[in-house]
Amino acid sequence: MTVSFAVSAETIKLVNSAGEAMKNMVVYLQPKLLVGSQSELAGESVDNMAAPLEVHQRNKQFTPYITVVQKGYELQFVNDDDITHHIYSAAGPKRFSFKLRKDNATKSMVFDRVGHVSMGCNVHDWMSGHLLVVDTPYFGLTDEKGRVSFANTPDADYTLVIWHPQLSSQDNSLSQGVTLPLTQALTITVSALMGDIPSQKSLDDFEFLEGY
Repeated sequence: MTVSFAVSAETIKLVNSAGEAMKNMVVYLQPKLLVGSQSELAGESVDNMAAPLEVHQRNKQFTPYITVVQKGYELQFVNDDDITHHIYSAAGPKRFSFKLRKDNATKSMVFDRVGHVSMGCNVHDWMSGHLLVVDTPYFGLTDEKGRVSFANTPDADYTLVIWHPQLSSQDNSLSQGVTLPLTQALTITVSALMGDIPSQKSLDDFEFLEGY
C-alpha cells in the first residue's frame, strides 16, 4: 500500500529584541505526538547530513564552533594542524578524551544520547567547541540573515527549539509550539540575552611541547 503525506518546505527567521538577525543559532523541530502514518514519517531518519559530519581542529580552533547531529549518527574529528590536540568532553551525555596527532589524524565516534556535549583541548585550553545531539531529523543552523530552512517536513504539530551555548536561558534553549505548514513566513524574536562567544585564541603565544 502506498501512503501519501503532506509535507512542507519551511523557513524560519530569528531576530533579537533589536530586530537584528541572529546567525549560527541551532533550530530544530521536535515532532509532537503523531498518529498512524504521520508518526512513521516523522520518525524516519531523514538524511539531513548529505556529507559526513566532521569537526575539525584548525589553527588551534574547533571548526565549526557549533555542530548539530542526530542521535545515532557518526561524527568524525579531524586534526588539520601540524601539532597534536587532546580533545575531551568532561560532562554531558558523552564523555571522552583522546589525542589527535598532527597532519589529518582522525577519530570517529557515534553519539547515541541526546544532549549538549561541550568540548575542549587539554593542550590548548582556549579551544572550545559545542555539539548538540538531537532526536529529530529536522534541525539546522541559522545563516547570516538569521534564517534556517526545513525541507520535506511533514505537516504536523512540533515543538520548535532554539539553542545556543551562549543563550542566557535555562539549558541554553527556548521553545514554542508550531504547526506546519505555516500560513506565512515565521519570524521569531528572541528576547533572551546572548553571552559573549569566547575567542579561540591564546593570550600568550607559546610553542607546542614536543613529545606530548
